[in-house]
Amino acid sequence: MKMKNLIFYLSFAILPLAAFAGDVTGTWKSEFDSQIGVQKYTYTLKQDGTNLTGKANSEIGDQKHEAELKEGKVDGDAISFVEMMNFQGNDIRITYTGKLTSGDNEIKFTREVGEFAKEEIVAKREAPAAVAVGANISGEWKAQFDTQRGLQKYTITFKQDGTSVTGKADVELTDQKREAQFKEGKIEGDVVTFTEPLSIQGNDIAITYTGKLSAKGDEINFKRQVGDFGSSEAIAKRSAAAKPAAANPESVGARGPRGGRGNQPIVLGPDDKPAFPKAPEGFDKVRAGIAHGTIETVEYDSTTVGNKRKTLVYLPPGYSADTKYPVLYLLHGIGGDEEEWHRQGHPEIILDNLIADQKAVPMIIVLPNGRAQKDDRANAGMGAAGSFATFEGDLINDLMPYIQSKYSVNTNRESRALAGLSMGGGQSLDFGLAHLDLFPWIGGFSSAPNTHPPEQLVPDPARATQMLKLLWISDGDKDGLINIGQRTHAYLKEKNVNHIWHLDSGGHDFNVWKYDLYLFSQLIFR
Repeated sequence: MKMKNLIFYLSFAILPLAAFAGDVTGTWKSEFDSQIGVQKYTYTLKQDGTNLTGKANSEIGDQKHEAELKEGKVDGDAISFVEMMNFQGNDIRITYTGKLTSGDNEIKFTREVGEFAKEEIVAKREAPAAVAVGANISGEWKAQFDTQRGLQKYTITFKQDGTSVTGKADVELTDQKREAQFKEGKIEGDVVTFTEPLSIQGNDIAITYTGKLSAKGDEINFKRQVGDFGSSEAIAKRSAAAKPAAANPESVGARGPRGGRGNQPIVLGPDDKPAFPKAPEGFDKVRAGIAHGTIETVEYDSTTVGNKRKTLVYLPPGYSADTKYPVLYLLHGIGGDEEEWHRQGHPEIILDNLIADQKAVPMIIVLPNGRAQKDDRANAGMGAAGSFATFEGDLINDLMPYIQSKYSVNTNRESRALAGLSMGGGQSLDFGLAHLDLFPWIGGFSSAPNTHPPEQLVPDPARATQMLKLLWISDGDKDGLINIGQRTHAYLKEKNVNHIWHLDSGGHDFNVWKYDLYLFSQLIFR
């Protein structure tokens, strides 16, 4: 062999094998638990040699965020980039350091959020979808969307003409019904889109639907986006009477339905059962012939945030300045605000009925905004995440003193309770158990992943047992976040901390949370 050829082959042989890793150009998806909740990411990457560009689209609850990726590079099978996030006016670097697997279909990342948090996550390559051939979606379809307003049941009638789609939907929400005509409907390959116009309190809102037809043509995996307020996903299934359309057998099928919002596997154990029977019919309906309380909106000065903040306050029937009342602070979820419980849970109706039946102590209920930042709107964006922790100071240092100064409140410890749903359930457990000198009655309804680990929640089980009057933990049996409640219950049981673990029938929604409030409010202040 000639010397020149020998040198060439030797130099080729000693190149690192990692240099031949696959191109990472494409779409990658990741879902992981973090201190601010379950985060869903879609990364769109483009590789040019060792340079890497792209963007990240993320969702947490009903909030969305898009960021351009910076400082991206590929070195063999090592991948790194930076996502910039604005948090309360401050730019935070989220750094990703990853390694491509041998199959080129997964990247194992270490994700560091400034100096605040670190997670180990896996991003999976999204297979390119094949285009459905000859799909026709004409006919009747049924879907159920788990929304912030509750479970909405859709019966959809489509008529397809080429790529054009028309149709209507009959919608049921509890005892409310409506009919909607679709607009801007079309089908391109296996992608179905249309718009549903909806009027809410005199405002016209466009609900957009983006769906993917399954390989068999009998399911559409829809994403339902309500203006800038929130989104949900559901599978629409073709009614049995309709003839399935022909489709390309190689097209990508739809994902199966998920429990609650967390998309976590649900495994029930022997302790996972109801602690109380179902609430009676009509417990959340307005009753005639009984006294009713009032709901009012007030503003208080927040030294924690630096401006005035709003809160709703329920005053029980016959409220009088001559009587001292106990107070329940009732917190909302990540996509809500001070109006969420009032709009969807109606604590004023539940308590009016219970008080009339002498099943609950007359109490004041405070419905605050748990997003402690100057822009505290429900759609304020991803920067709101840290403000849920900041609310601890706002609650204790600003809101509670204001309530005690404005209303006829019994200020002793035994007359104060803290409870909430989802993100607010996590806040209630985090703040309440950290301040047992203030809160002996604490409830976490379907608590979200912002909930501290149980060892951190209750570091001193003996003290917690001594000081707590009621610690309530509950979930729905179809809630993808049930593992948060299960782990807390298991720890409390192991450490002999008295508590109630209640499992209801349902998902991550107000059908469950209204039952929680109905039961919890009968147990407190006794």
